[in-house]
Amino acid sequence: MKGPAIKRVIVEVKGGLGNQMFQYAAARSLSLDLNAELVIEKRLGFLLDRQYRSMFQLGHFPFSYATGTLFESFPFFVDRVRSFYARHIGHKAVRRTSRNYLFERNFHFVDLTTMNAHRRRYWIAGYYQDPRYFESHRAVLLNELTPPTPTDQRYLDLADLGKEHNLIALGIRMYEESSSPEAHARDKVVKTSRDYGLALGKLLERVSNPLVLVFTSREFDFLRSMDLPEGCIFVNPDRGFTDTIDTLWLMSKCQHHIFNNSTFYWWGAVLSGRNYNPLEQKIFCSDNFLNPAISYPNWDKF
Repeated sequence: MKGPAIKRVIVEVKGGLGNQMFQYAAARSLSLDLNAELVIEKRLGFLLDRQYRSMFQLGHFPFSYATGTLFESFPFFVDRVRSFYARHIGHKAVRRTSRNYLFERNFHFVDLTTMNAHRRRYWIAGYYQDPRYFESHRAVLLNELTPPTPTDQRYLDLADLGKEHNLIALGIRMYEESSSPEAHARDKVVKTSRDYGLALGKLLERVSNPLVLVFTSREFDFLRSMDLPEGCIFVNPDRGFTDTIDTLWLMSKCQHHIFNNSTFYWWGAVLSGRNYNPLEQKIFCSDNFLNPAISYPNWDKF
């Protein structure tokens, strides 16, 4: 006699590392609720990413998953075709939900636990930039999404500075590779150097013996015009810090955080809660994320 069929939650991942982590967290949480196997579709979302040229990076984390077959991934291809034609005939893409499909649109929160628990296959796609999707399994998810310790001594040396200083991670995402950086910000409001400066000034008033680590994707010219404290350290590829996973690990070693609308920096701040008492942390999150629900209520906004 055959045993019961194995349930599978199949998730399409796409975008940068921060987005991939949100997609994994939502799908993994659902798989735990349904006692199902997690399957990751990691081809389509990157094959079509001609602008950002993102790559699959979840393989660097210490968790296991199955890779979706072309047959299992077929609904994602169909959804892309449907969305393509909807855009070209002037219709808005709508959220597609059914008994075992959940294709999120426009950051509208949907309770994944309401899906039919008696199906064998579940497909989910979207961004899921909302901690409510995995809050019931938060400890498990943060453990699985904690990056391994770097082998590059430069990252280890910067983390060791936390023994003598209170490390502050200042994360600035410019979306310079986009033709419309403002499209990534709610109401197209982009944070200015003055905005960062005001938030940093408030934080420096609250933190003793601080040391600021400035995280950016490049050594931008405007950084030199910012009123940054003496001795701050720049962490970016132009300074030799090229590994995304190691950079995430370093951010998680910083006690306090200031960051704009970047899911990558968001995860750095959240993962740091495993190394510090959250009640003793000061976190400033910008108020221009496309999904305002991404920010925790106890965080300061700027």
